[in-house]
Amino acid sequence: MVEPLIPPHPTAPDTKDWTWVTERPCPECGFDPAAVSPEALPGLILDASARFQRALEGRGAERRPQPTTWSPIEYARHVADVCEVMTTRLSLILASDGAGAEFEDWDQDLAATEEEYWLSDANATRVLVGERAKAAAKAWAEPEGEQWEWTGVRSNGSRFTALSLGRYFAHDLVHHLHDVGA
Repeated sequence: MVEPLIPPHPTAPDTKDWTWVTERPCPECGFDPAAVSPEALPGLILDASARFQRALEGRGAERRPQPTTWSPIEYARHVADVCEVMTTRLSLILASDGAGAEFEDWDQDLAATEEEYWLSDANATRVLVGERAKAAAKAWAEPEGEQWEWTGVRSNGSRFTALSLGRYFAHDLVHHLHDVGA
């Protein structure tokens, strides 16, 4: 008889307000937003994707280091979703033509549960990360000049320019690479 796959222990909800990473370095992962120019974003996205893809090649990528800490596959699956969410937000900002955009807050923990990240296959996740990162890199190469200062507001009131949103996105990628040791 095959044991049914049951959800793992839930991870602790991330309730931190990470918006500060758009203004100062992160002491945990070393990300420095001041070092990320708009022109650097597409390359950073593609580099992070390649590093995540390599991290999933190793044995044990499906194993959680602790019962309440995501496995490398789960982190990579999250990163694929982050690429999509942040690219959608950038599209909303650009579509506003400078008038300002609004976007919903995104519950990453709910997404992990609903999408069953823990059941994700390493190969399928590698492909998904690659596809979404390519789409994100292409989108983040599009803004020009003053478009980088156009704004969007998250439903919780957090305000971003296209550039600060790009840096927020970049931090997420770098931080999760740090989380998985890649």
